Amino acid sequence: MFADLRYHMVSLAAVFLAVSVGMLIGGVFLQTTPQETQQRLVRRIQEDLARITAESDRNRRDFERMEQAIRSLAPRLVGERLKARRVAVVQTGDDDRALADTLKALRSAGAEAVSVTIVTSRWLELSDEDKARIVRDLRTLKPNLPDDFTAVVKALANGVALFGYDQAVETLRRAGLVRTSGDYTLPCRYVVIVGGSLVPESLRAVEIDRPLIRQWQSIGIEVVAAERRDCVTSHVPVYRETDISSVDCIDTALGQVILPFLFGAEPAAYGTKESAEKVLPNALLDSK
Repeated sequence: MFADLRYHMVSLAAVFLAVSVGMLIGGVFLQTTPQETQQRLVRRIQEDLARITAESDRNRRDFERMEQAIRSLAPRLVGERLKARRVAVVQTGDDDRALADTLKALRSAGAEAVSVTIVTSRWLELSDEDKARIVRDLRTLKPNLPDDFTAVVKALANGVALFGYDQAVETLRRAGLVRTSGDYTLPCRYVVIVGGSLVPESLRAVEIDRPLIRQWQSIGIEVVAAERRDCVTSHVPVYRETDISSVDCIDTALGQVILPFLFGAEPAAYGTKESAEKVLPNALLDSK
């Protein structure tokens, strides 16, 4: 039902290669002319293409019908599950579409997204001199911060969750490490990470998500995460490693229903990708 068009294209490529080799070998042994072999190959490819396209169309129609059904049921399933909860949203991935999907899901569930923080690519590009300067600026505000780069991690993690770190967040914004919106003077017990990268073999999950999650866990903040089905580099392995709940299909109606149920759920990777451990949290299955 969630068949990806890319899967069908890979299948078609495999068929093409297999048939090509088979036809060429057959042409050698049967001594058919190159033109005859080519014509047979073209006909076979056309037939396979028509079959795979038809299957893809059927899968797409099934998916669209399921999406519509879930969207119709979503208000009853989710209700105002996150009503009156203040949530900080932190985008560690590089796909703004995932952020829009996540905010939509949170607002539909009644949550108040008090701040939205986007970690920029500069986080991964800092020179040692830049890091040292930013750490000095942060320690001027908060002398209790460490004197290495973990000060930056703590400043951001504490800044979106605890009272009294709003100026530290502003320091990170001026340094170009984050883009910010919302109110950083309000404490939050809940954080939603928006992960997933459009870049192959991205280091964002390891360099950004992991240390932030560890810091939030150390100060008692509940963290969950979301990403899109079509991200190139998934952050889910790091979420599993750090033992937090995540949903891997926030761009679908199903993913938007799952997200509000991640808080308090058994830590697991939920969703529809092969990396998912479960499709739905138990709380959603038990909802009435």
